[in-house]
Amino acid sequence: MKLKEQKKLGMLYFVLGAVLAIAGYFIKSSWLASVGGGVCVLGLVRLLRAARLSRDPDQAADYDASLQDERTAYVANKARIRSFFICIYAQLLAVLAAILVFHQPLIGKVLCALTCIQSLVYTGCYWYYNRKY
Repeated sequence: MKLKEQKKLGMLYFVLGAVLAIAGYFIKSSWLASVGGGVCVLGLVRLLRAARLSRDPDQAADYDASLQDERTAYVANKARIRSFFICIYAQLLAVLAAILVFHQPLIGKVLCALTCIQSLVYTGCYWYYNRKY
């Protein structure tokens, strides 16, 4: 992602997070204020990273080279796949715990549906990209 795009995305996250945090404060919704604060901090971190990279051209060149490196892309894809499957198995364990241990079948059904939807989306994307490339 180019530096200019990172600045725009960081500003978008910062503004969106600030709006959510302020709305959560006035609505008296603690979770909305917390999520807004987290998104706001995420935007600040992106803006700080973009500012640091824009000051040092050598570091910006190294960052751009690392984004276009094939090994980095391969490792990132492997990490995404591994984290996806870990999340799927964790969700299935949460389904079992919700139904068998906590006797909450509705929560178990919702988690099970979410897991099924994620698996179907993954399978569809896999088939699409397998045919495309």
